[in-house]
Amino acid sequence: MRTFVPKSSQEITDPVRLKVDTFLRRRRMHLHRRYLRALAAMQRTVERPQRPIFVIGCPRSGTTLLFRLLRRHDALGAPWGEGHVLWSTYQHPRDKGWSSDRATQDDIKPGEAHYVYASIGRIAGDHRFMDKTPRNCLKIPYLNALFPDARFILLKRDGRDTVSSLIEGWQWRHGVSYRLPDRLQLAEYQGHLWSYVLPPGWRDLIDSSIAEVAAHQYVSSYETAVDDLTGLPSDRVVELRFEDLVADPIATMTDLLEALDLSMSPPVMEMATDLDSHQVQTTSPPRKEKWRDRADQIERIMPLIAPTMERLGYLEAEVGVS
Repeated sequence: MRTFVPKSSQEITDPVRLKVDTFLRRRRMHLHRRYLRALAAMQRTVERPQRPIFVIGCPRSGTTLLFRLLRRHDALGAPWGEGHVLWSTYQHPRDKGWSSDRATQDDIKPGEAHYVYASIGRIAGDHRFMDKTPRNCLKIPYLNALFPDARFILLKRDGRDTVSSLIEGWQWRHGVSYRLPDRLQLAEYQGHLWSYVLPPGWRDLIDSSIAEVAAHQYVSSYETAVDDLTGLPSDRVVELRFEDLVADPIATMTDLLEALDLSMSPPVMEMATDLDSHQVQTTSPPRKEKWRDRADQIERIMPLIAPTMERLGYLEAEVGVS
């Protein structure tokens, strides 16, 4: 997607090019879904993919970097980007009164498993399937019902950095996910285009601020994911911190591959040895504690995110903003 620069920090608009790009992206997704549904309908029987791997984490928590590392493994097959064509075909929020991205085992519709399994077969072939879709933080019971032997990787990140990155994405009109029926009346933005995950209770935020929306996205993503993962066998869940991944990528990836029953992979390790050459695209260059550029906004939402940060293992002593 192109980059659209806001006129000012207090005046964020949706340029015509963004609206056109959003429309065209939706049409491409619709056509892709129709194509996969037609292919699935031609298959009388399909096999459930065995031991798929799901990388989950709040949007802007570093899941793309981890996904790109794992995608280099020759045993894995994955969509080129996020797997919305798989998960939103039957689970789009508009079909649930625009409630949220939440989905559980009770939401699975007739024919849905057949479609998902057949589509994954087209995407992954004989390889072990892997997916990275941050909205799936809200869909773990749904995924677990479809894939009872799935492995989940929960990538955690400091809430200050994650929320700061979400704010930046909203301001630059990145990550546009839905055109909502309700008009947002945020302090910095008025319009219908929502960015990133759509959490339960989003309507309560339509007249708040981007920082509050971002904080709610962080809290809802991780609180829901941790609650849902708690009920799964421990050998099906791997938790790791983004900070550990970037500080020691070789050791982190070595341990992760072992936990996933994957062999050591030279292509994965080659990328891990030089992460600086594989930076994920951002609106501004990454650097340590970049969140301090908007410390005033982070300070205001710290009471909202601090309990979740502590639950994720970020100690109370670490969460001050001064």
